[in-house]
Amino acid sequence: MKEIRVLLVDSYEIVRRGVRGMLEQEEDMEIIGDCSSAEEALRQTEILSPNIILMEAEMPGMGGIEATRRYCQKRTPSKIIMLTLCEDCLAEALEAGAVGYLLKDIKRQELAQAIRRVYNGELVIDERFTLQGVEGGSEYLPQGGDSSGTLVKEAELVILPPIDAARLLRFAYQVEEALEATIVQQVGSWDKGTTITVRLRKVTPFIDMLDRLVKMPDVEEVEEQPAAKRDSFSFPQKSIAKLRVRPRKKFLVTLKQTSTAKQLESAELRAS
Repeated sequence: MKEIRVLLVDSYEIVRRGVRGMLEQEEDMEIIGDCSSAEEALRQTEILSPNIILMEAEMPGMGGIEATRRYCQKRTPSKIIMLTLCEDCLAEALEAGAVGYLLKDIKRQELAQAIRRVYNGELVIDERFTLQGVEGGSEYLPQGGDSSGTLVKEAELVILPPIDAARLLRFAYQVEEALEATIVQQVGSWDKGTTITVRLRKVTPFIDMLDRLVKMPDVEEVEEQPAAKRDSFSFPQKSIAKLRVRPRKKFLVTLKQTSTAKQLESAELRAS
């Protein structure tokens, strides 16, 4: 059995046949089915269990973006890549939960490699939408350079000390629940601070993620760590302005003090 199981979803048969012909040449990929509508794809996914779904964004009836949103609500293991003619749907597709966005004139090897990257957990966007040379690899710079339009896929939460192990464990569970995320790394110590790296199950607007963090019961304050100064860039005519996608954002998190933490702080002040 081949490792990567792909389902094709496009209203045009000629497109499905073309993509099938391209990917059947890949030794690690199997085209397990193709669907002419999003409605059919929703039914077939439960039967076929694909790893990857290649989906057109704009189709008659239910569009690919709405179908993606429904997949994510069901928390299916399938990862969705938009393979589309639409150049203006990127923001909406990522907010719906797509983890790839490619234009249909992509070359065979580039498509195959993009599928492998998404299969291995990466967020992949057609390079023609990116601005090269910017920290983070690919991002869309909003007017004024603020973070309000940012979409986040991963985040680093820097927990300021002191924090004991039991409380850190409880906070980590709360983070996974509040952010709908998976913790991929945790490093540090109670007296020097801890960094928790989380991967969100779907790309999330920055402002929404910040709001969820602030509302967590143990959190006193959240501050975005400033990014390094960036050069200014101009937009191409058909850019998706006011949106930028960063693979990772960094936050400084201060937890509310417990009675134990207050006692330690008082002891340190007396000792000094």
